[in-house]
Amino acid sequence: MPYSAGEEMEKLVGLIYGDVGSTKFNFTVEDQSLQKFDYIALTHREGYVLAQVSDIKRYSDLSYDSIKALYGKNNIPKIVGGDLSAHAEVIGYRDERGVLQSPKTPFDVGQPVYKANENLIRHVLGLYADKKGGAYIGLLKGHDLPVYLSIDTIVQKHLCILAKTGGGKSYACGVIIEELMKKKVPVVIIDTHGEYVSMVRPNKNKKELENAKRFNVVPKGYGDQIVEYTPIARRGNAIRLTLNGVNLEAKEILDMLSAKLSGPQIGVLYQVVKDIKEFKQTYTIRDIIEALNLAKSNAKWNVIASLEALESTGLFSEKGISPQQIVKKGQCSIINLKGVPPDVQDIVVARLTKELFEARKSGQIPPFMLIVEEAHNYCPERGFGNAVSSSILRTVASEGRKFGMGLGVISQRPAKVDKNVISQCNTNIILKITNPNDLRAITQSVEGLTSDTADEIQRLQVGVALVAGGSLTKPIMVEIRPRETDHGGRSVTIISGEDGFKEYKPPKLPDEKVVKHVDVAQVEPPKKSPTKAEHVHRVANRLGWVSTATPDETIAILTKEAKKMKEDPFKYLQSLAKLGEKYCHEKDPNCIRCPMNEKCRYRLRKRR
Repeated sequence: MPYSAGEEMEKLVGLIYGDVGSTKFNFTVEDQSLQKFDYIALTHREGYVLAQVSDIKRYSDLSYDSIKALYGKNNIPKIVGGDLSAHAEVIGYRDERGVLQSPKTPFDVGQPVYKANENLIRHVLGLYADKKGGAYIGLLKGHDLPVYLSIDTIVQKHLCILAKTGGGKSYACGVIIEELMKKKVPVVIIDTHGEYVSMVRPNKNKKELENAKRFNVVPKGYGDQIVEYTPIARRGNAIRLTLNGVNLEAKEILDMLSAKLSGPQIGVLYQVVKDIKEFKQTYTIRDIIEALNLAKSNAKWNVIASLEALESTGLFSEKGISPQQIVKKGQCSIINLKGVPPDVQDIVVARLTKELFEARKSGQIPPFMLIVEEAHNYCPERGFGNAVSSSILRTVASEGRKFGMGLGVISQRPAKVDKNVISQCNTNIILKITNPNDLRAITQSVEGLTSDTADEIQRLQVGVALVAGGSLTKPIMVEIRPRETDHGGRSVTIISGEDGFKEYKPPKLPDEKVVKHVDVAQVEPPKKSPTKAEHVHRVANRLGWVSTATPDETIAILTKEAKKMKEDPFKYLQSLAKLGEKYCHEKDPNCIRCPMNEKCRYRLRKRR
């Protein structure tokens, strides 16, 4: 349902107070159900403006001693219902052209604040329910509003999904892949650990299926759209992945070599390839090695060793898998690299990405999405290692948009991923991350994130993501929907599975009396124990030795008397203080046992 400017908000939640600006304000909270991150609305000369609660606090004018005095029976404290106050950050409003704008003048003190309705939230945030061109990823946190991300934006301007280990990044990526397959968008997945092959099967997890109804998700497998490739021979129904090793240029070979060649060695390679091309229409890596053996330069030996290592991977053949076989409309091609040595994985990613990029530039294959799992292995940040695939992935990140080749970067260590790659990703899905270096890397690379946002990322629940970029005007919290397909990235069970844990039953809470309004003047602070000076003052006056109003006067007189008697004043006062502590109590003194009872005027008065 489109937003109408004539709509009115329904529920009043509070009133603005204090210093008020045009981008932030404080307000009293009358609605006790209001929570942090809830969306609120208030009127301005331009119409309704959307804001978000960034913090809620409870205030009370009771002191520490006053609160201590409220302890009830069994030392159980009563709960004091103080006043709630909230701080809000303004998001803005849409003008007649649909452009997000911020108010230029402050709001009024005492102005009412309302709970924002779903139409206004969707309108201002850009959460259009575009089922045809959108990818449904879940519900807006705290609401039942479906969140759709523009598939055009994901493919054209790239995607990154970041989370700590076990944070749900592969699960969220699976949700995106399901949505791409529904829309028949070609997908190529660099599956480092073989997690996505399970998408051929429907989701049968009991806990997830119970939650699926709320998200309107129906289990489904995509076996008819998924094709698995692997460099390893004879792995189930997977197709053996080989790359075209015919007529490789010297530059292409250098891009795949992990060992750095010197200037003379590079020169030898270029010369040999040039000589071969003059006499052969087709040649292989083996032909280049044989020609190098005939060269006279001593620089050839390291080049030969590098090419022997490249050929021994078994990745290259005269008829490799073509880009047209891998990228087809509606097809999801999984490059399963589980069990493949890391150096071979690197070569596969480098060469395959290069071939797909060139094929897309020349229009040989349709627009598609390349998803790279464990991206920190293939495009590491400088100082965190080298990878032969780094160069081509940086190229795709910066130039792929022009040619319709989307890039999806998935990683558990954002700090180790090339910042140039992450910064090119327009749509960001960030799940729970706690590592300080990773949080710093995210805030530096992702637009719209602040240090406050980084604090919230650490507190995210598993299954809740901070989504930024794309068509969204502001980062939002999204509950990621359950997968339609089986998730292959679940943690391996060591001792007992999920069903082995007994459900936790919290202990019964004590009965608490809520005190809503407390008159501070009526609250008696807890009485303190008398000081030694007060004991001395009381004993000396009761014995009739002095007649003073304050302990200070008593101490001064008795100190002089002790000096006259040539006694230690402190020992003299200490003996009187002990009488006060042990016998001469303020209430109900124990006169019978007091050693000074025969000369005590206080006891004599009591007898009369």
